[in-house]
Amino acid sequence: MSGDTSRPSGYRLENPARTGGVANGAVSGRQQPAPPSWLKVIGTTIRLWLRRRVLHVPDSGKIGRARVRLGALLAVVVVLVGGGVAAAVALTARSPATGSGTKVTAVRPKLTPAEVAAQAAAAAAALANGNAAATWIAAQVARGRVIGCDPATCAAILTAGYPDGGQVVLQQGVGLPGPGALIVASAAVRALYGAQLGSSAPAVIAAFGTGAAAVQVRLAVAGGPAAYGHAVSTARADRRRAGQRLLQMRHVHARPAAKSELRSGLVDPRLTVVLRRLAAHYPVTLLRCSDAGPLAGRSVPLRMAEIAVPATRHGKRTVTELAGMEKLLRKLPAVDRAELMPVHAAHGKVFLELRFRAPSPL
Repeated sequence: MSGDTSRPSGYRLENPARTGGVANGAVSGRQQPAPPSWLKVIGTTIRLWLRRRVLHVPDSGKIGRARVRLGALLAVVVVLVGGGVAAAVALTARSPATGSGTKVTAVRPKLTPAEVAAQAAAAAAALANGNAAATWIAAQVARGRVIGCDPATCAAILTAGYPDGGQVVLQQGVGLPGPGALIVASAAVRALYGAQLGSSAPAVIAAFGTGAAAVQVRLAVAGGPAAYGHAVSTARADRRRAGQRLLQMRHVHARPAAKSELRSGLVDPRLTVVLRRLAAHYPVTLLRCSDAGPLAGRSVPLRMAEIAVPATRHGKRTVTELAGMEKLLRKLPAVDRAELMPVHAAHGKVFLELRFRAPSPL
């Protein structure tokens, strides 16, 4: 016998087919005896019962001829009855085993050409909505935000130009990110989190498409929908008062639609702060407000304001206050610093767009 006690090559404890020298339930090198049949067990039981109870003969004793005839007759009766019982037991035992051991393959109905086309259209719509959401996030969302998304949408967001580092890939076993994070609610994410998604992130700041293929960009908040509703109501009242104060300034003028939005508390509070700073040095004419996000909820404020840049004529030349306005706005603290986009129109007119990135503060 060899003294080598090392494990044979290829041995793995995690392999269920080879543990402790047992292969497929049999001891190596031995043939396990087959269990006796029901009929054999019943026959042996009847034989012993006849010897002991009917013929009164010990197991090792001999049976006389008369007793043999009597025992045979009784044995026939008992065997007939026992055989019926055995057959019933066998059938009963076989039925559940057959039902559990037989693999039933469901036959899927063949899709019609119209159904195949509908599925392809739905998949294409979901992909297009995911890409649109990724493009919007890259262009509109503030940098450094935590964004929860399914693997495909996270990849699309990075491809669209949003910097890496804040994405949380949502999949089985991963919890939703906390308050302040954005969650891209694609069909895959909705199927994974269900009602938890609406309670953790009740604010829809943008949406793309409708129905099962829709993709929503949601804001996670603390306290759930009830706390969010109370915060929204308070924030809108604050924005309404800020809008009223802005409209009361002597150098501020607004078109009717913009004036109504300010009075209704629909304008991002960061915009009203910037417009007040401008109005302290320049005349401000507010033309319009927009950019709440496509299909955004009604509680989401407008993040863009367009103003007319003051200009004066010097002979044939038009001189605007654009440079002075831009210089003033770039000196503001980072929290109040808007993105500036000058728009030059005909006849020397210049407009300036002030835009803040999403999401707006409550």
